[in-house]
Amino acid sequence: QRILRKAFTTEVKESANFWEALDQQVQYIGSDPERKEERHSADRVQDKIDDARNRFADILDPDMVYPVGLIKEGRLNILNVSEFSDKQANVALGYYLQELLNDRKAASNARSAKSKSKKSYMFNSPIFVIIEEAHVFIPKGEDARAKYWATKIAREGRKFGLGLCVVSQRPRNIEPSILSQMGSLAVMKIVQEDDQHQIASASESISRDLIAQLTSLNVGDAVLVGQWVNLPAIIHIDEMKGKVIGSDQNAVDQWTIAKRFEDENNGQVQGTVQKDLLLD
Repeated sequence: QRILRKAFTTEVKESANFWEALDQQVQYIGSDPERKEERHSADRVQDKIDDARNRFADILDPDMVYPVGLIKEGRLNILNVSEFSDKQANVALGYYLQELLNDRKAASNARSAKSKSKKSYMFNSPIFVIIEEAHVFIPKGEDARAKYWATKIAREGRKFGLGLCVVSQRPRNIEPSILSQMGSLAVMKIVQEDDQHQIASASESISRDLIAQLTSLNVGDAVLVGQWVNLPAIIHIDEMKGKVIGSDQNAVDQWTIAKRFEDENNGQVQGTVQKDLLLD
């Protein structure tokens, strides 16, 4: 680890050919005649580098741009992790949350003259993060990278202009310490008692009468409580017709189409067989 830390210089990080630059720097450290004891360690580090290049060539891209730099300030940015495994998605989300919090914290401190750094910051205005399927990324009773940073943002993000919204159909599986930090809630139809209890414990604004009404809400209805309304209110949310990702598939329609194709193919096969019989 000492050899790798010494070799991982700024020049290596910014090199156009990262792997070659890192390998050469390790080689240079190991060739120091005054530090012969480091030669063996440098050889082992080079073996590790070769192994990493061979095993992760399809994953690690040294030429990849700074991921957070792709975020456009003042725009709606969507991180699509639908093709990731749960673990991969959690790591990716945790990375973005960490970078966003650190950048907003540094920018806020600089603006309030708590820091004398003249560094330019990526995000000079507040950011609002929405986590869909929150029970997957910030699960109760499980250790997850994204949950760690989401907890920090829920607890202190508002001081630095970083807001957090969590969306889930299973509130009982969300980390309670994060859910309790949500100042406003929009609660739609919920039948499970465990979910109802979790919501009731997360907000003092929800009475027993409101909890009792959750099971009878229609599709699109929601109860608003918290800081964004003076009094609890029941509203109706219009359906968004443009949704193309995450919507339920219509199994009956797909079965009907498949059956129609099957009938058409069978008809073509029978017609071919009859024609062959006539030729015979």
